[in-house]
Amino acid sequence: MKAITKYFALLFLFIASCKTVPFQIKDGKTAREFLVYNQSVEFLLKEYNAERDPVKQQQKAFQLAESYKQFNDYANAEKWYKQSIDLNGGEKSLMQLGLMQKQQEKYEEAYKTFDEYQRISSGGFEGRRQANQCKDAIEWKKSFTKIQVNNLSSLNTPSSDYGLEPFKNNQYVLTSSRNEAMGTEHDGWTGEKFSDLFETEKTGNGFSSPVAFPAPLNSTAHESSVTFSKDFKEIYFVRCKAEPQKENQFCHLYYSALNNEHWSEPVKMDLFPDSVNVYDPYLSKDGKLLLAAADGMGFGATDIFLFTKADSGWNAPQNLGGSLNTPGSERFPWLDERGNLYFSSNGLPGMGGLDIFRAAHAKNGFKEPLNLRAPINSGADDFAYRIEKYKPLNADDTVLFAGYLSSNRKGGKGSDDIYRFEEKWRNFFVLKGIAYENVYENPADGDSKIIAVKPLSRVKVELKKTDGSVLGTTSSDTAGHFQFRIEGETEYKYLASKNGYFSASNTVAALHKNQDSTLIVAYTKVTLNKIFPQKMLVIPNIYYDYDKATLRPESKLVLDSIMIFFKENPDLTIELGSHTDSRGSDAYNLKLSQARAQSAVDYLISKGIPTERLQAKGYGETKLVNNCGNGAKCTEEEHQKNRRTTFRVASEKLNLESIEPENIIVDPKKE
Repeated sequence: MKAITKYFALLFLFIASCKTVPFQIKDGKTAREFLVYNQSVEFLLKEYNAERDPVKQQQKAFQLAESYKQFNDYANAEKWYKQSIDLNGGEKSLMQLGLMQKQQEKYEEAYKTFDEYQRISSGGFEGRRQANQCKDAIEWKKSFTKIQVNNLSSLNTPSSDYGLEPFKNNQYVLTSSRNEAMGTEHDGWTGEKFSDLFETEKTGNGFSSPVAFPAPLNSTAHESSVTFSKDFKEIYFVRCKAEPQKENQFCHLYYSALNNEHWSEPVKMDLFPDSVNVYDPYLSKDGKLLLAAADGMGFGATDIFLFTKADSGWNAPQNLGGSLNTPGSERFPWLDERGNLYFSSNGLPGMGGLDIFRAAHAKNGFKEPLNLRAPINSGADDFAYRIEKYKPLNADDTVLFAGYLSSNRKGGKGSDDIYRFEEKWRNFFVLKGIAYENVYENPADGDSKIIAVKPLSRVKVELKKTDGSVLGTTSSDTAGHFQFRIEGETEYKYLASKNGYFSASNTVAALHKNQDSTLIVAYTKVTLNKIFPQKMLVIPNIYYDYDKATLRPESKLVLDSIMIFFKENPDLTIELGSHTDSRGSDAYNLKLSQARAQSAVDYLISKGIPTERLQAKGYGETKLVNNCGNGAKCTEEEHQKNRRTTFRVASEKLNLESIEPENIIVDPKKE
């Protein structure tokens, strides 16, 4: 958050980037002292590369990380904190490294960093606190939510844009340091122009291109963070004014009134001593309360204060207390229509930088603040929260709740961007499943009785489209549970596999939208059969007509069904053994059976099974399944049982052999 970060220090930082530096800056240390961080990076990189003393290298690396951090280049800050640690930078660098990882939402890495900090630091409490926040952030990001947050790209630029505030007649005012801002000066801290107030109009679902708010509200100084009276005839905003002839300059609140469509010359409000920086005003709808943030007056870097209106003006500032204000920074207060307070803080437990919190209105103040969590909050800075819509307009309105926030989160258009959040009526579809295995009466004997099933953990589950493309992969937990987010009106398949077990697949029928339920769940279960090396697995037989090697249509269907087994268990090599009845000579039957086996192999090869996974073996009449040997009187059905092809799968894990099905289709010509 380039435009906001500079205000977090206890001392006034703006003036150093505005006033004329009395000499030319020639080194990184001086650039940092004068808060010209863009230049400090350039100097420090050269100084680091030229330095040979490891102690001084470590110092330069740390300063580089600190400079990158000041304008929110978290990735480079992380890189140089790591370099500082490699040069024995100590626990301070380790803590800052964790914070930079956290602000990039690298929560797993940050957790490990904070855990290490906790082990080596004398003040391990902060390491534990930060590590716990990383665990919370991971859970918050995974939690079910109906809220969507979208970038308002029509309002945003590569520069800082934030703080969308409602104005009259469907108009809004925002703060921006875009190129159209007044003046030619650039902020030495951020490299951007000094920010101004811009006006935009909401048109349908979009906004018009912002134009500069009229003079005299904008100037060559920084202007930001507006709030209006209910009738929009009064405005309060922040101006950080610098005059070269004065050494100490600060950010203050300014007031202006609308007279005959023209704003009066802004007047500085004397709410705090001149040596205090004031930010982020908010005026209540009844005009009786004014909230603002200020530094150097309370618990931390910036605290939130409350002013009440009296006949003579605004009463003395009242600090909102230690339950809201922390040793960190509290910023951007705002009250909803019920008097609940929303604000941003980097001192309360959060996801990274500034997070947005809600403190419910109470009789004598506010209740304990609650983090709004993801996706309202992110690892970056999230602030300037405003609710625009509290409830649906009618029964057909799918937007239940909506508003705006500002953030420098990943994926934005610029350093700070304006976002719209919406809580929408919509269905969420989830597939929940459980993986089981059979429990045998004799655990070592796969032919013994199955007495129960039990959950199977660490089963790999692949979710697939019906075309076979993989959409996601997960593993079952200790209770056998697995879960996927899916889309409605779509059919899915999944494949479950684990070493030592046969794979299994299942189809998930399409889930349909339901206006009576937000969360729609499909439940499924799958049982994986354990591989017993000596167990013969049952597969239906392939039959042939008398004296023929041609596959029957129903036999092709059986082979087609086996294709799934081949795909789910790609490491198996299968022998197809063909058998005849006893009629005919032994030599003829051996030749016929080989032809029958080859016909089954050829069919599977035509379906895409690799040749090396298939073996054809003719057994002739050597393995009859009944007593219909040479000369025996048997029915055609009894002879049919012997005209078969069996499957034996030989691999390191198992053998697979067929058995006859319950219903046998005989050759009608031979009945």
